[in-house]
Amino acid sequence: MKSAPRSGAPADPTVVPRHRAPLAGVVTGIALVAGLGLWTFQRIGEAKTLEADVEARRTADSERAAALAREPQRVQVVKGSRQQWLANVDLDGTLEAQHASVLGFKVGGRLTRVNVEVGDRVRAGSVLGQLDGQEAVAQASAAEAQVRAAEATLSIAADNERRTLPLVQDGSFAEANGTKVSSERALASAQLDSARAQLALARAGVDSHTLSAPFAGTITRAPSGVGSVVSPGQTLFELVDTSTLKLSTTVTEADADLLATGAEVVVGSERGDVRGRITAILSTLDARTRRVPVVAEFDNPPQGGAPKDAAPKKAEPPLRAGAFVRARVAAQREIPVLRVPHDVLRAGTQDEVLVVGAQGSRLELRRIVYSIAPDGTLLVRRGIEQDDELVRSPIAEAKAGDEVRVERAGDAEAQGARPSTVAEAESDAPQAVQP
Repeated sequence: MKSAPRSGAPADPTVVPRHRAPLAGVVTGIALVAGLGLWTFQRIGEAKTLEADVEARRTADSERAAALAREPQRVQVVKGSRQQWLANVDLDGTLEAQHASVLGFKVGGRLTRVNVEVGDRVRAGSVLGQLDGQEAVAQASAAEAQVRAAEATLSIAADNERRTLPLVQDGSFAEANGTKVSSERALASAQLDSARAQLALARAGVDSHTLSAPFAGTITRAPSGVGSVVSPGQTLFELVDTSTLKLSTTVTEADADLLATGAEVVVGSERGDVRGRITAILSTLDARTRRVPVVAEFDNPPQGGAPKDAAPKKAEPPLRAGAFVRARVAAQREIPVLRVPHDVLRAGTQDEVLVVGAQGSRLELRRIVYSIAPDGTLLVRRGIEQDDELVRSPIAEAKAGDEVRVERAGDAEAQGARPSTVAEAESDAPQAVQP
């Protein structure tokens, strides 16, 4: 243990002297800590005050929204304008040829002749192509020879029977001889029938090597050359008769009531309007679309010369098979309708409107049957009355039974200055028919 240095002795350089912290530094630190605490306390108080204000505003907004929700919805209403309408129904669909067929040979063989090209118009019975039929002709010749041989055999058997039967009857020959010659004649007759059947089959085989048009029409497919070996039933030709075209489509039940069998149907084309007729309005609904099937036919003869065998067509018909068209059918009589704005339809629906009830404060749901006029307004045939007040632009949440406050916007005639009849406002048919 080291002893303390004596007085007057030099200090030990290895000993570090101790210094006390000044009092001013301590006081400053304490003041800083106190200031930070006071600032933090003030910020917390301000945050609590702000949170209380926000909560108060939210409460006020909620109470205001609840008060507004308890108030009846404000709606604008409109009444329909009564008019007379000569109903027009649109029929759209794809035109189909009345007769169309893909053709091929019943037998196989080498193609030796093609008489037509794509685009040729042919008559019924015109020869389209042929196969090599040498073997079939030889078989037919052999069958003819068999027929001649069977005829000779039958002639001999018949002559033998004619000479033998009298001898059997007078007792010169035994009865068994008569039975034998009769059986031989019957056998020869059966052999002749079989030979004739074989001949008919052979001749049919010869005819099967020639392909003829089953009806008059236009060739839309044909082989480009000869020499290839074809299989039985292989499609080589396609024949389409476009002189009559058929339009098969569907309409709503309401529109079907406006149509009649035999009514005129008009389709516009670049060569002018083509007029047809309704041939069928089915009394059953299509299972997939729940609409009424309708069939219309159009006479579509080519404009020009008559068709010739294997001759190119000289004129085009006004309509083409496979084309999508929109036809128009005019109804037989005018019917009363109510014209209303298009915005009365409920959003997301096709035929629903909301009507202010008789009490003037509750909504009622109605389904309407209507067509759309060229100006976009609705021509309502069923579902509402003239005195009904329809809600304009109803909100998606609106439903039957809701209480509303009516702000009348005037009737449809006053707003649109619509004429008294639809015919005075439009010359065309409605653009579309809605269910």
